[in-house]
Amino acid sequence: MAERARRIDILGPAEVARAAEELAVSIRRDVDLATKLMELADSQRPAAERITSGTVPAMTSAVEAMEEATRQMQELMAEVGDVRVPPGANVMFEAFERAEELANTAITQAHEDNNAFTVFLDEATAIVAELESNQEAREGIRERFTTAARHTLDAATP
Repeated sequence: MAERARRIDILGPAEVARAAEELAVSIRRDVDLATKLMELADSQRPAAERITSGTVPAMTSAVEAMEEATRQMQELMAEVGDVRVPPGANVMFEAFERAEELANTAITQAHEDNNAFTVFLDEATAIVAELESNQEAREGIRERFTTAARHTLDAATP
């Protein structure tokens, strides 16, 4: 499009050349924005991989640890019928503490991932809005180009 705009600038009237150049600039802007969006999406791949390879397994480990602690508690309560602290209670409490630690770590990671994803979405939304705005503006530019070209052709036709 830029090459065509240069030819029009050389061979055609200034009004048509300006509209052609505006069209070329608008199309270049779309390419730049689309490239920026692709680069942004590529930058999010490591975060997405971390979620699948880190956060999800961490949450799974926390759930498993909590289930194990619950199972141990149920076993202890079945062995002891009174309210006294049973002999194996320390192991059960350690399991609960470990489960809580794993859950807190997983929750912290999930919050970090969520924050990073929110930033990504904000940036991607801004780029898409700019693309849409550029495309809407290009419709007006196209119309000006077409009108100028038709006017030029009509004036040149005897």
